[in-house]
Amino acid sequence: MRVTILCNDVAKEGFLAEHGLSLLIDEETLFDTGQINATYENAKRLNVDFSKIKRIFISHGHYDHIGGLTRIIKYMNKPKLYIYRKALVPKYSGKKYVGFSGDWTEIERLAEIVFIGHQTHLDGFEIISKINTDVSIIDDKFTVGEEKDTFDDELNLFKDGVLFTGCAHRGVEYVFQEALSRGYDVKVVVGGFHLIDASQERIVKIAELFKKHNVKVIPLHCSGERATEVFKSYLGDNCLIYKAGDSFELF
Repeated sequence: MRVTILCNDVAKEGFLAEHGLSLLIDEETLFDTGQINATYENAKRLNVDFSKIKRIFISHGHYDHIGGLTRIIKYMNKPKLYIYRKALVPKYSGKKYVGFSGDWTEIERLAEIVFIGHQTHLDGFEIISKINTDVSIIDDKFTVGEEKDTFDDELNLFKDGVLFTGCAHRGVEYVFQEALSRGYDVKVVVGGFHLIDASQERIVKIAELFKKHNVKVIPLHCSGERATEVFKSYLGDNCLIYKAGDSFELF
């Protein structure tokens, strides 16, 4: 499996950094779309052929994961777009609007929309969502309407030993444990872990969990420098550091 980082908060020289995430899995699957232009601009630099992309998975409805969709969808050949309906409801971080702000009618015209229900398997990928979690780890600033956003729209992917997370708002440790409980042989965890404001105690426990199961981790986007340093300390070469513009083989 080849993974190419099209959008991330840090980038290689010559590539565009943007607060967001977008991963190209092999040539046919896109996991998230970044925020505005990074996914498109970095894809051009890497000679990515958007017309080959058959499917897009949106991990959740925050702008830094779905915002780039409007920019890139026009270059595709009507891909399937997998998303939860709840990803499209207005979302806020404090008073700041952080949901999708594009023209959904245009997206419907250019993509085959598949609203996810109770599926656990879609188009060659295992869907890991509705994760049991401790909601206290989710920042209270994230809201939907007047209520705390508990990210019921959040999905994670698993395929061929690799667990993909967008932000893991519901807890990367809980996502990982859910994958294990399903019998998935997780060898690599890659994506945003949303540990920027996590306690040191929680970060260390996650690092110990990953070490116990001898998995490789690739922390991106919202994982945070502090968490990345802890993972590197605990996991050594099993913590891999990549940036936007990087492309690598996992298996």
